[in-house]
Amino acid sequence: FGGIIMINVYDTANQLEKDLRESQEYKDLQAVVAKVKADDATFAVYKKLREAQKTLQEQQMQGTLDEKVMKSLQEISQEASQYPLMMELMEKERAISVLIDDLNKIIFKPLSEVYDIEG
Repeated sequence: FGGIIMINVYDTANQLEKDLRESQEYKDLQAVVAKVKADDATFAVYKKLREAQKTLQEQQMQGTLDEKVMKSLQEISQEASQYPLMMELMEKERAISVLIDDLNKIIFKPLSEVYDIEG
């Protein structure tokens, strides 16, 4: 019987993936990313920002946080804020992040109840 339940969970997860692609948040993000990629100057800043974020995440995971990387990320973020498309991208990223956070709360609710994490 366990296999049948697992199949249903995976079917539900696959349906969730399809539904996410149909959400307004996803469509809005997809549209603004296309606009960013189409604008050379904005896309250059976008790539610099993503690379700096990646470096920071890698250092955080290794426990070797370099102050220069933090300063560089702040400077690139400041530069990015001068580009209207980057600001729009950040807004759309926040919107989809809220959606994903809400979904995570729903998905992890049974585990929270098992461990009584929520109280």
